[in-house]
Amino acid sequence: MYFCLGSSLFGNAFFVNKMSIYREASVYCFVLLSGVVLSFFVPGWLMAAPTEESAQWLAAHNQYRKLHGVPSVVWSEKVAASALVHAKTCPSGHSGSRYGENLAWASYDMGIGPAVKMWYDEEALYDYEDPGYIPGVGHFTQVVWKATQEIGCAHISGCRSGKSLRANIWVCHYFPPGNFQHRFQKNVLSPLVER
Repeated sequence: MYFCLGSSLFGNAFFVNKMSIYREASVYCFVLLSGVVLSFFVPGWLMAAPTEESAQWLAAHNQYRKLHGVPSVVWSEKVAASALVHAKTCPSGHSGSRYGENLAWASYDMGIGPAVKMWYDEEALYDYEDPGYIPGVGHFTQVVWKATQEIGCAHISGCRSGKSLRANIWVCHYFPPGNFQHRFQKNVLSPLVER
């Protein structure tokens, strides 16, 4: 039996039960072995690097966030696990989880970059002069929501919901979630450069 107590660069403490946590974290682990507690320190630089897929999700999100002058998001295995659980249900709607959520469906595998671009392209409909939620922009606003710090995403193919257009599903969860009324002006910033 083992458990680890970690602290991120931001000073947050959290418990983990596996070593796939933030690369930036340092972890103190305790192992119970025959009634003896062994402890050891694992520096953040020894943690597993982000996977190729998580790196693609981060790059796709952070390129758009940079356009709006907001901080980059980091990958969270905990948030990704939530997105994967929902994706595996081949959903036809939102999960109702405590995270912000973007969904996309297609009959083919469009890839991670195009899925995030599809969400971001709603930016053309957003009114920066009258900030707030309007139908058709919620995916975009969640992608660039300034207060969001962590994401976790998943892609599932082979869904058989009777709707061939939903054979592939992309799900991203965001923490803290975005799209709160009366917070758009502070969290959805105009692009730094006119495109």
